[in-house]
Amino acid sequence: MSMEGSGWLVVFDCDGVLVDSERLNVQTWTAMMLDAGIDFTEDDAVQTFVGKAYADNRVTIAEMTGAVPDPEWEKKWRAEFARSHERLEPISGAREAVIAVQDVGHAVCVASGSIWRAIGSKLTTTGLVDLFSEEVRFSAEHVEHGKPAPDVFLAAAESMGYAPQRCVVVEDSRAGVEAARAAGMAVVGYLSDLTPGAWLEDSDGIIDDMADLPSVVARLTRT
Repeated sequence: MSMEGSGWLVVFDCDGVLVDSERLNVQTWTAMMLDAGIDFTEDDAVQTFVGKAYADNRVTIAEMTGAVPDPEWEKKWRAEFARSHERLEPISGAREAVIAVQDVGHAVCVASGSIWRAIGSKLTTTGLVDLFSEEVRFSAEHVEHGKPAPDVFLAAAESMGYAPQRCVVVEDSRAGVEAARAAGMAVVGYLSDLTPGAWLEDSDGIIDDMADLPSVVARLTRT
C-alpha cells in the first residue's frame, strides 16, 4: 500500500552517512589486502571498496589475488571488521537530522551495501537503532546487484510504498550516488574528509554537515 500521502521517503546509506565507519573499514580493508600480499594503501581502499557491497568486494579481492578467498582467511578478516566496529560512533548530527526529516512528515529507511545483520549491529552500537526498525533496513545481500546498481534503493522504495520520484537518497560514495541516479531518485551527497568531492558531483545537493540536511531535503521535496 502506498504511503506517499505522508510525504517523501528519505533513504539513508549506513556507512559514512549514519555511522562513522568508513575510516575503520578503510583501515581494515588495507590491512586485509596487505595480508594477502597485495601492495595496497588506504587511498587504494577508498577507491576500490568504499560504498560497495561486500559480495562485490569479495569478487574484486579474488580478481586482485588471483584466487577465491580462503574461507578461514576470510573468517579471520570478518572478525577483524566486527572488532573494529565495536569502536563505532554515529556521524555527528545524524540523529538530529533523521528526527528533523521525520518531524516534517517524511518516512525514513536505511539501504546499505552492508549485510543485513551488520546494519542492525552498527545502528545498535551507535545508539541509532531506535530510529530504524528492522522493517526499514534494506541490504544489498537481498538483491541481485549491489551499488552502483539501483537494486537496493528500488527494493526499499517498493517495500515502503513510494515511487522512485518521491525518494531522496543520502549518500557519501560514488557508487551510492550512481545507484540513486539509476533508480531515478534525488540524491544528497554527504562530503566527509574521506570522500573525494568528485564522487558527489552528480548529486542534487552536497552537504558537509548533517545539520544542513533538513533544509536540502525540504528544497528537493517541495512540490
